[in-house]
Amino acid sequence: MTPKNFIVLIFFTVLIIAACSSENPSEQPKNCLDNLPTSIPGLKIQGVRSEKNVIQNLWPLICRAREIYQEQLNDKPRLNGIVEIKLTVEFNGEIGPYSIVRSTLEDSVFEDRFLRLISFMDFDPYGPLNSETEIILPIPFTS
Repeated sequence: MTPKNFIVLIFFTVLIIAACSSENPSEQPKNCLDNLPTSIPGLKIQGVRSEKNVIQNLWPLICRAREIYQEQLNDKPRLNGIVEIKLTVEFNGEIGPYSIVRSTLEDSVFEDRFLRLISFMDFDPYGPLNSETEIILPIPFTS
């Protein structure tokens, strides 16, 4: 390695370290999963599951949907709106019927990707045998 290449390598290493470090840890960007809320505006739950249980199980889905939304903004920078989903969760955590009941985004690509997320999720087992919970969740997406 030439001295010039070594200096360039050190320069970029220092830049990366400076960009990733902060004297105040609260200034670090927070991971969505680390910010589990105690309530979600507009969340409706009908059935045996508690609000806390529903939020704990839905929060990873919401965080991933926000990541997909950020990716979609590259193609559609003015993409804003609400996607409202309805899903049924069985006592054993399996997802029953689900759908988007309302969307103001008008972006079928995002909506399809969002629905695929739901198809891969499940909840923690909860409640008595053969009980189910119906959930309606509006999720705002704004840039």
